Amino acid sequence: MTHKKSLIFLLTIIVLLPLHLQSVSAQNLDSLTDYSIKLSITPSHIDEGQGVHHIGYIFILSKSGTPITSSKDVMFTLFSDNSTLVSVPEKIILKANEEYASFDVSVGNSTGNAVITASLNSKTSSQKIQIGNNETHLPDDLILELNLPSDDMHVNSKMPFSVYLRTSDNYIIRAPFDVNVNLEYEKSLAMPNSDVLTIKKGEYYAWGTLETHQKVGNTFLRAIQNESNLDTAKSIKISSTLPASLTINVFPKLINADVKKQIDIFVSVVDSDGNPTITPEDIKLNFFSNDQYSVGDKLDDTMKEVKTVIKKGQFGYYLRQNLDLSHLLANDIKIGVSAEGYGIATDTFSTVGKSINIDNDKITEKDIQLFIPERIPSNATSIVTYQVIAVEDDDVDENGNPITEETEDTEETEEDEDIIILTIDDLKDGEFYPIQTNENYYADGYVKKLNVISGDSKLVTIKDIGKIEVGNSFGTATINSGQKSGPVLISASVQGVGSDSVLTEVVNTLEQKEARIFSPTGQNTILFDREGNFDVFLIAIDSQDRPKVLKHDSKYLVTPTNGIIEIKKDTTFAFATLRSDSFTITEDENFIDLKVVPIGEGADLSLETKKTFVTQPSSKMSVLLPMDKINANHDKNFGIVQIVDLQGNPIIPTYDVKSKITSSKESLVQVIDDAVIPSGVSYALFPIETTGVIGNSVISASAKGVIGTESEISTDSSLTKLKIFTSGLADQIPVDEPVEIKLFIDDENAESVAGASIKINTDGNSLVVPDVIQTGPDGSAVVRLTATNGPSISLNLIATAEGYSEGKDTLTINVDSPDKTLNTVDLDLPEWIVYVIIAAILLIGVLVVLFLKKSKAPLEEDWEEEEL
Repeated sequence: MTHKKSLIFLLTIIVLLPLHLQSVSAQNLDSLTDYSIKLSITPSHIDEGQGVHHIGYIFILSKSGTPITSSKDVMFTLFSDNSTLVSVPEKIILKANEEYASFDVSVGNSTGNAVITASLNSKTSSQKIQIGNNETHLPDDLILELNLPSDDMHVNSKMPFSVYLRTSDNYIIRAPFDVNVNLEYEKSLAMPNSDVLTIKKGEYYAWGTLETHQKVGNTFLRAIQNESNLDTAKSIKISSTLPASLTINVFPKLINADVKKQIDIFVSVVDSDGNPTITPEDIKLNFFSNDQYSVGDKLDDTMKEVKTVIKKGQFGYYLRQNLDLSHLLANDIKIGVSAEGYGIATDTFSTVGKSINIDNDKITEKDIQLFIPERIPSNATSIVTYQVIAVEDDDVDENGNPITEETEDTEETEEDEDIIILTIDDLKDGEFYPIQTNENYYADGYVKKLNVISGDSKLVTIKDIGKIEVGNSFGTATINSGQKSGPVLISASVQGVGSDSVLTEVVNTLEQKEARIFSPTGQNTILFDREGNFDVFLIAIDSQDRPKVLKHDSKYLVTPTNGIIEIKKDTTFAFATLRSDSFTITEDENFIDLKVVPIGEGADLSLETKKTFVTQPSSKMSVLLPMDKINANHDKNFGIVQIVDLQGNPIIPTYDVKSKITSSKESLVQVIDDAVIPSGVSYALFPIETTGVIGNSVISASAKGVIGTESEISTDSSLTKLKIFTSGLADQIPVDEPVEIKLFIDDENAESVAGASIKINTDGNSLVVPDVIQTGPDGSAVVRLTATNGPSISLNLIATAEGYSEGKDTLTINVDSPDKTLNTVDLDLPEWIVYVIIAAILLIGVLVVLFLKKSKAPLEEDWEEEEL
């Protein structure tokens, strides 16, 4: 008998156990009418190239769209509307209790689109797949950019340039197909190496070179993309260091007219930008003057006697001209020079009437005045003219006597800039007047009555100090400039007279001033791939911001990439692909500082340059989910990561790409393994684990050097949720009296569920018999409820059934209970304490009664004795 009872108990447990556990049961599709199928091709865009891709998946979905399993094998038929491009198996079997079926997609070498369709009975599902990029038109919001490293060029030189397409928010696009950009230009000044630049499919830019001819001027370069009606243009100034015109300096500006005198004339050449330069050929000079008698005739005589020529390789021609200026008192006496093909240049000087000896008592202040060309070219010879002068002092008269206020008031002079200067008194206070020396001033051995020095011997050296001969007021020194350019101070001093300094500038327009980093993807933007590779040009730039042709090979170190770039001899630039691990991806703009340092023997460290670029990634990591709603109770959920460009086109990496994948709510879904995209394909699968909890989460994927993305995923149950209803309840039930409650269990389609188990938990203020019950064929069950306390009670109901999701509800019932003077709620005490208090009160009452009974008998005896 005991054995039979144990067996019956065990069978009962086996029968009842499934009623209390939620399980995932395979569905009999023959008995289900409201289900669907889902075909997923993930990723749906793959790169072109013949191959087989394991990217096809088929799911069976419940009414709510959640994947479910089948209790038996199910066969699907597959069809491709473009089988020459994409082929799939004709049939695929989803095995019993499997969560999905997968199949291979085979593609050919061409590009295009295909639609794959899966069928099961009368149900179908289709998805489009794209192979490569078969777009024929560019997006409408693109901007064509023409990118130049400089707007200036030298004749007979080359400069790289680039073209690219960007969006309105400054993202450079990857060409979906070969994009031709036509070029227009002024052929007489410069020409590109090709009339058409093509941004190749999959590339971000195209580059070419612009080569100038021998002519100077202003040219243009125009880029046109005809299919999209896009165009842009830029102007380029072309200049040359070849002589373009003449300039003349006449020193000094004031000389005496009462004796035979000399004057310095220095004629030099300048280029098209007005910079001093060196002539590559002899230039014959012709001099003239507006005063033919006193000056012009002397110049004519000189030209007959000597060759007035700027020789090849020279900067200028120096002439000390003897003049007879007797009786010539004039301002702005003009001396001019001309040369065939170089135009005319003029300068002026003036004469003063009365000469003054250096020892004249009238002179209160003596000094030196320097004259030098403002700019001289490198590796050239020029002159410095120094003159002994007296400084006018308006406080003394011509005899050196002080001027009183009275004499100053009576001597009214009319201010006239063109006044003829007869004596020093005709000058304004502080102006200079030439004076004659009474001895020779020179530097000879230890005797240095005269000295001329350079503030920087690397820029300018003094070749010949020269001298001031007796009876003259000025002398001339010869100077040589070096290779370097820059400002330099030239100073001269005369013993016992004074000193003066003048700043001049050595100009080397062809001297390299910079090694410029030029990005083909924008003046201040670097576009890098996920490995950190990026393209740059390194261009030698001269002082006029023009690409410079180097005379020797030059190497440069670029940090922090630690790449070496070499610009070869007779070229202006070099192209290089560099790599850096310094690129980061954040929501804000990212920057990198690139520094160029010359290296090698005799490297010029002054060419070190630094530039800050905005870094822009060229790819992103996409998170793809074959099903954005997954079954919380399935074990084989998965997602896919794919590396694509910023327009969503797949990118084939040359190296394995390790991703980092996370879930925002690991209590719902978890990603244990990070996917690695192998080289040669653009995608990889990663598993997703569920915890059985229903809700929403976000799957995020990232990788080094790419923009991370995210996708939302939700978990749900494939089981129909049970719903609980009641019947026959009044608004209130009496206390301590049993009442019957009828419970109904329905599914989400309002269909009754027979055999469902209902568990009832009370709040302690009622009794339920039984507390676990099964529904009958009509989906109902009856229980007896007795309220033991009020004013309300609550019941927690839990319904379970095989093949259904658990249903829960709370039932609150009002209780008609009389008011009590002692209430646990009023006292805010535990109920057992109240019972203890009541028992104590009853005990006291019993003791009082007993006490009264004992005292009553003696009292009656006393009354009886009194009556007797």
